[in-house]
Amino acid sequence: MDYTKFDLIVVGAGFYGATVAERAASENKKVLVIDRREHLAGNAYSYKDEKTGIEIHKYGSHIFHTEDEEVWNYITKFTEFNDYIHTVPTRHAGKLYPMPINLDTINLLYGTNMDAEEAEKFVASEAEKAGIKNPKNFEEKGISLVGEKLYTTFIKNYSEKQWSTSATNLSAEILSRIPVRYSHDDRYFMTAKHQGIPVNGYGKIVEKMLDNENIEVKLGVDFIAIMDEIPNDKPIIYCGQVDELLDYELGVLPYRSLRFEAEWVDETTEEGADSKLGHAVINEADADVAYTRTHFYKYYQIHEPEVIKQPKSYVVREYPADFKRGGEAYYPINNEENEKLYNDYVKLLSERYPSIMLGGRLGAYQYWDMDKAIKNALEFYKNLTI
Repeated sequence: MDYTKFDLIVVGAGFYGATVAERAASENKKVLVIDRREHLAGNAYSYKDEKTGIEIHKYGSHIFHTEDEEVWNYITKFTEFNDYIHTVPTRHAGKLYPMPINLDTINLLYGTNMDAEEAEKFVASEAEKAGIKNPKNFEEKGISLVGEKLYTTFIKNYSEKQWSTSATNLSAEILSRIPVRYSHDDRYFMTAKHQGIPVNGYGKIVEKMLDNENIEVKLGVDFIAIMDEIPNDKPIIYCGQVDELLDYELGVLPYRSLRFEAEWVDETTEEGADSKLGHAVINEADADVAYTRTHFYKYYQIHEPEVIKQPKSYVVREYPADFKRGGEAYYPINNEENEKLYNDYVKLLSERYPSIMLGGRLGAYQYWDMDKAIKNALEFYKNLTI
């Protein structure tokens, strides 16, 4: 391929890379977008099952939400969203509780009928009982915030599964706060001005973003395998892992990973009964349940009631997993040691490949929601000279 004909090369066809590519193409720049996966949209990718009409989220549930008007005005040029409002109950001992913790959660757990003022005083007294003034770890911090029962029921086991270690081994700094609402509000994204699910799925959004005569897309291409063919002065936005790009020369940047187990079920059978509960996601709080979330994707499609009403359902169980070099990186483990390693990699990259710029959540070693990735891409492009 003649790489000299492009003004910019974008590695990664997720929301960050697609936004940068779209902005550049809109200003008549020639852009090559490559991705080693065989699909667009990164971890947000979804596709429609032709038999049932269910939009399957390949890498776990993705709900678009934002408080940023610039982001909302931008993304809605490429898709229409339905009016889905995300709520996530947590299952404990076979019973569903609203989450984040709210007034109903507290009353259900304790078998009380407190009002907001009473519940706030009660939780404060529960937290004080432990007498923890200077929490030394995640567990002590959690108990000091909401008391032992709320912490143990809803936070402890879920977090230990997520991090694959005892909560006493986790830093107190991880848990800055536990959101508790002394109201009946059970919206997961309470402050989001806008939220919803794209009516045609996430893959179609990015496909439309990149549908420009100035953009060429190559999927199933590993950038590392072709990078030596690209002129040294060609501007490149790299939305992958910087440690992998530099062959892990300084060590492996730590992440947590996920794995998914999926099955088709019939809601009229005992095996499919959970889908009849009508929730898109259920958090699993108990230690004897190995997975952390159960997804029922069809309940996102409130704009297609015929999809929801059918007995068929696609059920996905989400398991935390240890990250291994070359595996799927989901959650960066951001602490002082790892941030130093990342910054050392950034410095090494700038010295060795000055034309490569890092972008996206992997490139930035940050966990960004979709709106944050788009916002950062828009800001990045405003300052990009090519």
